Amino acid sequence: MTVYLQAQQLLAAIEAELKHSLLWNEVKPSAEALASTTPFCIDTMSFADWLQFIFLVKMKQLVVMQMPLPENMAIQPMAEEAFKPVAADTRELLALILSFDQLLNKNF
Repeated sequence: MTVYLQAQQLLAAIEAELKHSLLWNEVKPSAEALASTTPFCIDTMSFADWLQFIFLVKMKQLVVMQMPLPENMAIQPMAEEAFKPVAADTRELLALILSFDQLLNKNF
């Protein structure tokens, strides 16, 4: 199985788990919020919104176009910290994010 197919499956699973955990947002952030240059847009949106509206969108584009994927992923530590105050059970989501990090880190 190619890294692109594995990435596509993990991205779909992350999206599904965001929805299952009720962290999916139906309201898109403003253009200003999306234009943030702060890592993870932490100054303008929640981490779950960053995952949904920035990370998933960008990674899906790279996968579909089979463009080079990032070589050093370390999103899981930020996710773990960001989800500490969240009431939802995020263990599966954190595991999927870690799997995505590991997939890209081992393939480069």
